Amino acid sequence: MEIFHFIIVILINLLLHSVILTECSVGNFEIIKGIPIENAKLYAHGKDFSCFDGTLTIPYSYINDDYCDCIDASDEPGTSACPNGTFYCSNKGHFPSVVPSSRVNDGICDCCDGSDEWASNFQKGACQNTCENLSREARGEANRVHNLYALGFKIREQLIAKGKYLLLQKQNKILHLLTKTKEAQFNRSSMFNDKEIAKEKEKKAIEEEKLNQQNKAIKIFNEIDTNKDNKIEVEEVIAYSTFDQNQDGLVSQDEINYFMENKKEFDLKDFMANGWNRVNLLIFTKSFDEKQHLAKRNVKKDIVNQDFNHSSDNETEKYNIEDIEAIRINKLLYTEKTKIIINESKKTRELFEEADRTVKDLQKQVYELKKSISKNFGPDDEFAALDGQCYELTNDEYIYKLCLFEKITQWPIKGGPEVHLGVWKDWANFQNDEPQYHTMLYDRGQQCLNHYQRFAYVHLSCGLNPKLISVSELNRCEYLMEFELPSVCVIEDNKYLRELEREEL
Repeated sequence: MEIFHFIIVILINLLLHSVILTECSVGNFEIIKGIPIENAKLYAHGKDFSCFDGTLTIPYSYINDDYCDCIDASDEPGTSACPNGTFYCSNKGHFPSVVPSSRVNDGICDCCDGSDEWASNFQKGACQNTCENLSREARGEANRVHNLYALGFKIREQLIAKGKYLLLQKQNKILHLLTKTKEAQFNRSSMFNDKEIAKEKEKKAIEEEKLNQQNKAIKIFNEIDTNKDNKIEVEEVIAYSTFDQNQDGLVSQDEINYFMENKKEFDLKDFMANGWNRVNLLIFTKSFDEKQHLAKRNVKKDIVNQDFNHSSDNETEKYNIEDIEAIRINKLLYTEKTKIIINESKKTRELFEEADRTVKDLQKQVYELKKSISKNFGPDDEFAALDGQCYELTNDEYIYKLCLFEKITQWPIKGGPEVHLGVWKDWANFQNDEPQYHTMLYDRGQQCLNHYQRFAYVHLSCGLNPKLISVSELNRCEYLMEFELPSVCVIEDNKYLRELEREEL
């Protein structure tokens, strides 16, 4: 039952209590100090008294004689004799209250009607009766709470309508995205087939190119091997004009070393493994026209040699670095037809990757939306409109950020990394296995120094505007947040609900 409703009920009970108390006072029995009126029958005037725990029966005169006879202190409700006793303040006109027996007749007025200081109350004005003032304040507080809940309840109804609308929108978006996902999956499947076909075509073309390169390499080998002994020797290198890189009419020792790797002879296997690449490079560079040659950038010969597993003097040669890299992977030596096939394969691969990203992106959106609508937003979806809304609070040390139904983080004011205190788990308070929707649990936060993950409770209370009002650390890395919002401004007074309905009509 809500606070203002509880206060109204108490006030009604208090009025009935006062009437009964008046009637009992003029009856044939004495009202025992320190007991509620409903317990008066247990202290029958002139009759032996049985302790509430049943352990002892004593004469009536032993009640409130300032000596503790009963273990449960039931024989001394109006004195301080029993350390475990309590004194009941009737507080006529205000709420009844209970104080420890140790406060009875201690010179301090604990009951607003002063009844706990009955021994000194014979002196005029020992305790002023403040019950009327307290009752006035209580009624003012009850009215404030009543108005708060009344306004909050109306806002709550608006939040319910908005939440249901947003959930319906998300449902419709899921259906739309599922249709788009199906289309995207079909497109991806088509792109995959195109990619595989192009891949096989590319593979076949490259294999043909490799075979052509091999045949060309064998042909060049035979051209250099003038004595036909299946070996390339230094003399044959000197006689092969292609090795004259600087075109001075002579093949220098450096040019010989560049090709021969300081070896005396090459067989076909060695030529295919290393020499062919160098010959290919020389043939390629000689095929450039004058304009292309002038545009080339200087590349140190040691870079060229490094590409082809050769080391020599640091002479500077005229080569283009992009051309050398292309030669190294044999792409610039492909025929135009093969280049077109390779480019087409690359395009189909890129199209497939784009189609695959589109499918995954759509699937992710569907997953996030389904995850969102699966959250428990209350019996009337009163919290749905606040899903993902974030609120901050700053204290002397940290900035706290609460994103409802998502996560909680904190940042040190003086600088430092963000710390995750927890992600949304569920509602924490239950009754008969049903959530009460007043405490949220965020767990699985960052690891704490004591080797378990941080977590936080968020306690919800009625307020007209969503607001994070306090953060405290219950224990190390265990947090409690207080949060106000209209969604918990629940009114259970049916009469008041009918009045609201009439006002709206």
